[in-house]
Amino acid sequence: MDCSEEVQSLSDEASTPVELKKGMSIFLDILRRADKNDDGKLSFEEFKAYFSDGVLSGDELKELFHTIDTHNTDNVDTDELCEYFSQHLGEYENVLAALEDLNVSILKAMDKTKKEYQEATHLEQFVTRFLLKETTSQLQSLQSSLECAMETTAEQTRQERQGPVKPEVLSIQWSGRRSNRRLQRNNSLSPNNPLLSLVNSGLYEEDNQWMTQINRLQKLIDRLEKKELRLEPVEEEVSEGTTKSDPAGDEL
Repeated sequence: MDCSEEVQSLSDEASTPVELKKGMSIFLDILRRADKNDDGKLSFEEFKAYFSDGVLSGDELKELFHTIDTHNTDNVDTDELCEYFSQHLGEYENVLAALEDLNVSILKAMDKTKKEYQEATHLEQFVTRFLLKETTSQLQSLQSSLECAMETTAEQTRQERQGPVKPEVLSIQWSGRRSNRRLQRNNSLSPNNPLLSLVNSGLYEEDNQWMTQINRLQKLIDRLEKKELRLEPVEEEVSEGTTKSDPAGDEL
């Protein structure tokens, strides 16, 4: 399916009998991707395979499934998905609406590019390539920030379920440090990007405290290692000097 056909597909969806609020068309796509046998609904196994996030247990996923299945059919359809998630979207309602508009706008722009690029002047082609590159850069920056937030919130929930983190468990802290660096590295998108405020939020406070202590210990270990390295040549020189002086003494 090319860009024009995909735009037409989106338009056709908008004219279907299912009336969806702005931004809720994502759940049509979710159902298409999760519905492996193409029967227009999700069994629990299909639901579990798609919605399992490595944090919720099987029992919790089953409870969520039956909560969404308000028709009590042991299947979940688009209406039930939209009805459930629309009650919990919060600020993400605006995000999904913006993504819906962005998706249509990008597809239309690419369709126009495909039709007009070859006949454009060299300068016009350069502008098109530049705009595609910058659009891609902005989207990748957003994606990295979102992935970082997703990883951090999932890890925070795992820690809360496991109880207090033991001092010897450092893998979580290093993961948080990498996420923090990645979020800072991608702040070129905009100084007002609300996702970047996660760096200063409570999600990273515990990681930063651990890293401060780890860095202090590492510095101390480095100092001790340097002292040992400075002492070793001195001991060898004294030992060699003693060995050389003994034969000299024998000769005398």
